Amino acid sequence: MARIVILSDIHLSPTHGFFWDNWCVAREFANTAKADAVIVNGDLTINGPDSDFEIAFAASALGKLRTHALSLPGNHDVGDEPPGQDPDQIIDADRLARWNRSFATDRFNLDAGDWRLVGVNAQLFGSGLEREQAQDQWLDEQLRTAGRPTALFLHKPLFLERPTDDVVSPACMVPSVRTQLLDKLSRYGVRLIVSGHLHQHLDRTFGGQRHLWLPAVAFAAPQAHGGDGRCGVTVLDFSQDNVEVTIERPRGLISHDLAAIKGHGRYQFLRDMPPSPPPYAG
Repeated sequence: MARIVILSDIHLSPTHGFFWDNWCVAREFANTAKADAVIVNGDLTINGPDSDFEIAFAASALGKLRTHALSLPGNHDVGDEPPGQDPDQIIDADRLARWNRSFATDRFNLDAGDWRLVGVNAQLFGSGLEREQAQDQWLDEQLRTAGRPTALFLHKPLFLERPTDDVVSPACMVPSVRTQLLDKLSRYGVRLIVSGHLHQHLDRTFGGQRHLWLPAVAFAAPQAHGGDGRCGVTVLDFSQDNVEVTIERPRGLISHDLAAIKGHGRYQFLRDMPPSPPPYAG
């Protein structure tokens, strides 16, 4: 048995501390959960694509986790793949370099009990960057040599409704790239695909592949996609041939309303708001 705690969409910032208290609650839960590892599944920041300080701040905050932590970037950390949610924050080599300076890598593999866990940078898929091809080759190798049940972790879900969806949306992977990835995952028998980004919990199986959406730590789902939009921390218990999923909502974790924080349309992005630093970021 291996236990993994997942903290997704934590959205930390040294200048905008709306979600700092939620982070502290989630961090303390992770530190006492007796987990083998903690996965931080993207969107560690609010304005990471354009702020060295913000990425470094998130890395420092994660240093308070007492369990081995594995971090993946999200669109709020390295920018989005085109066309993206925000045309001013599209992933590029400089933004990847900023992430690497604090986190060293944007992917991981971990053999946890009877399973292999593989984490990739979702924003690279369809980016056209050199690192996309390098990641694709690396992923092939990790899946080919697994020799055990495999789970894939990435920030952005592959689709919203069904694997055959053809609508282009910043909420999920570009359809043409998704088809290629799903073919690869099917070829290698990947059992579980875990994603964040949408700030809601939903657990579905298509064609023998289980697609698990994670709740956010920072704030409640701003859009309804059929899942539970409340904030939460995810615990995965891996046994020989099964994964037990538990959504924990520790005391003090608040499902913040993003629209209310942004003044119901007064600000388009959190980064546009007046500074409101965390009360204490130690």
